[in-house]
Order: sequence, then C-alpha cells, then structure tokens
Amino acid sequence: MYLENGKYSPNVKIGLVSASRNCFPRELSQSRMAAVMKALGEPEDFEVVQPEGRCSIIESKEDAAAAADFFAKSGCDAAVLYLGNFSPEIEDANFVKAFGKPVLLMAAAEENSQSVSTARGDALCGLMSASLAIAKRGLSGKVTIPSKPLVDADSAAREIARFAKITAVVKGLSNATIGLFGPRPRDFESCSYNVASLMSIGVEIEELGLFDLEEEIARIRESDAASAKGIAAEMMEAAGSIDLPLAERMSLYERALLNFKESKKLSGATTQCWTRQESFSKHVPCFVNSRLTENGFPVACENDAYSLVAELACQYASGNAATMLDINHTIPKDMLCASLADKSEDIIGLFHCGNVPAKFMNQPKVCHQLIMSRLMEPGVKPEITRGTLEGAIKASDITIFQVHGSGDKLRAYICEGSFIDVDPKTFGSVGVAHIEGFMRFYRNCLLGRFHHHAAVAFCHCGSILFDALKQLGVDEIYVPSKEAYPSENPFKG
Repeated sequence: MYLENGKYSPNVKIGLVSASRNCFPRELSQSRMAAVMKALGEPEDFEVVQPEGRCSIIESKEDAAAAADFFAKSGCDAAVLYLGNFSPEIEDANFVKAFGKPVLLMAAAEENSQSVSTARGDALCGLMSASLAIAKRGLSGKVTIPSKPLVDADSAAREIARFAKITAVVKGLSNATIGLFGPRPRDFESCSYNVASLMSIGVEIEELGLFDLEEEIARIRESDAASAKGIAAEMMEAAGSIDLPLAERMSLYERALLNFKESKKLSGATTQCWTRQESFSKHVPCFVNSRLTENGFPVACENDAYSLVAELACQYASGNAATMLDINHTIPKDMLCASLADKSEDIIGLFHCGNVPAKFMNQPKVCHQLIMSRLMEPGVKPEITRGTLEGAIKASDITIFQVHGSGDKLRAYICEGSFIDVDPKTFGSVGVAHIEGFMRFYRNCLLGRFHHHAAVAFCHCGSILFDALKQLGVDEIYVPSKEAYPSENPFKG
C-alpha cells in the first residue's frame, strides 16, 4: 500500500459491535461492551467506531444488516463481533455475511461469582453456536477467532489491538503495488517470481526496465539536479565516509526511486543490482536502499519480488522498518561462548551486502562491496563498487519470514528468534542469529521450497503474520516444530 515517507503501516479503522439473544437481557451485552471500550481507551495505532442506535447490539436480522451497512459507510477495514451473552447465532452469521470483510469473533467471560449468580451470559455456549452457524454458510475464512476466545474486558482490548495489526498487514498487502526494475540477475534463478502467485493475495506489480530507471536518473542529472542536492548533503551528514562525488551519484538514484514511488504510487521496489547498476550509476545501491527502507519504502535486492512482499508484510506487522537478508552461513563453535557452543547448529549468519537500516546496526559505515570489487575492479582501489552500509546488526528479537510461489498461490514460512551479541567477523550488513530448532526446520521445510533470501522484522510478530496469511488465503505455512516433520526420518543415528 502506498504510504507517506516515514510511515510504516496503513491506517486501520475497526468497527465494534455486540450481540444479544432475545431471552437474555440486552443490558448485559451493553454493559460488557462499555467495559471493553473503557479498557481500549483511545488507541494510537488504529481508529474504533461503533454503530449508533438499536443496531449497536445485534438482536435481529435487520440489526445485523444495519450494523454492517454502518461499518461499510464508515470505511471500516474490519470489525469485531463481541458476544456479550449467548447471542443469536443466525444473526451473527448474517452480520459476517453482510459485512463481507474480516471479523474478529470473541465472547464475554463471566466476570465473577456474583455475575454467574445474577447475570450469567452463557457466551461459552453461544460462541459454539455462532461459529457453527458461520461455518455452515461457508464464511469461516472471513473470521478470526483468538486462541483464547472467552475474554474479560482487558483481554478483549488486547485482542482488538492485535487484530488491528493483522488488519494492517492484510490491508497493506492486498492494496500493495510493487515496482520491479529490470530482470533478475541470471546467477539468481531462485529469485524468479510468478506474477499470478503474488496477485493471489492482491499485490499489483509494475514491471519496469532498467532503462526506465536509467532514463529517470539521466533526466534528473541533466534538468533537475537541484532536487537531489539536499539528498546528497543528508547522505554525507549521515555517513562521514562518503565523499561528495559518491554522494551526488547515489542521490540521483535515490531521487529517481522516490519519483517512481510518487508517480506509480508504489508500496516498495526492487532493482537488479548486479552488475548494470555499477556500470551505469557508478555505485552499488545498498546505502540508498537502506535509507529508503528505514523511511518506510522498502527497496529489496536482486529484483526479488517475493522478498519485497515479505519485507512489506514484516513492516506492516511490526510497525517499523524491516530488511531482507540471506540465510547465509553457519557459525563455527570457536566464535561462540561455552553456553552457546552446544546450540551452534541453530545459530546462523544472516547477511546482505549493505542494505540494513542504520538504526539496527552497531557503528554502520559506508564501504565497498567486496565480492563485486573482485569481479569488476580487480587489483584497483574500489570506486564504482562503493555504496554498501556495513556493520554488525544489534542484538534484538527477530522474526524471519518469506513467501514463495506454489503454483499460482503462495506458500510461506515463519520463524522467530533473536540476533545475539556475537561479533560476526565478516563484511556486509550481518548478524549472528539464534533460532531454536532451525537446522531441522531448514532441512525439512525450507530446502526445495524457498530461496535463500528472507525478510527480517526486528521484533517477534510471527503470530500477526500467521493470522494475516490465513485471512489472505495462504494455507501452506511452514513453522518450526518439536514434533517430526512429515518428510523427516523419525529414526536417529
């Protein structure tokens, strides 16, 4: 989804409505909804609306239609159906059907012994009836049910805030337009993509040529250079190792990408970065990519459409910048302290040339790309291969996420872990990560299904991503397991 610079996630509006069965007091649902609204307060990350009048508590088919119509006219992206008592299951299903957008379904727990004695709501029973009525009408795909669906007011507020994050991912991806500049590099067949698989979740694609990007850079250089001068000054202030000629060259590339963002209303972009970028623009794109990514406009490497979509999902789920890294190398035991050495098979190096946002790295520095300089500038001082942003990635929680085509649909994997405070002892934007059970997961789920890139969010947001994928219709989702994987040899040794 197109976002303003510096914004990481789409605005989300959530509708809240309760329901009441006619043989239960309507006031019970009203009071319980009022308690939920008090617990919610005034959320900063999303907007909440309630229908007015009789349909604020659904009791009839007319109420269900009126509430759904109110939410539609209010521009709600999703709705919460909170069963304050047993509730009318047919009307619950009618509301889900009429609204047509994602719905969070949960029910009120009994508050205390007095409420059980005098105001029992029986929502434990009612949720079974409502969910079955919804399933019988083929509407289960529209509904998210929390892992603990019977909630008090505070728990309900937390579930609504979580649902708003899920809704942001779904809204962002299903309204995303990504810009792809140039063909994938020949050496990275695994980065190729199936357009239909991305369109299956609503992503639109602007396939552009490298010549489009180069023509825009040339136009800026010749007739609009002033628009890039401020960018060059920012670059030199942000990274003292950049000289003016390099900053001016990179600023043209950044200005061109921002122009395409505005003209095409792009959510993110990805460019071919070997080796035409260096021969034409006289720099590698990494530092610019990191700057734009840190500002909420992710630019992925090697024209990798799948990683760009995964990076967008991580950004929307975390409400912060994300990045793209290689599942890259093993970590020898002599790099680890004694307490980590016995976990070494689940400790890996995550690397890319220099595209990680600076705020996630320790003492980042603009450098040259070592592998490209060997190829393109052998035996001479690097010049056109300068422009990486290198440093060790800070210790933090992480979520590793990727999507890939599975026919004309998508498959995905999600795992959580952490960057640990270990010197990576190598070049690039690189971190040492611990993911429990990773090597088994890698062997039995990733090999043969996914390519070597992955998006990384700098927090744990796997739960949000998982439920968002389900709403988007992605059913093939791989996650680490302590149980045997279907393809895994169950015998040891």
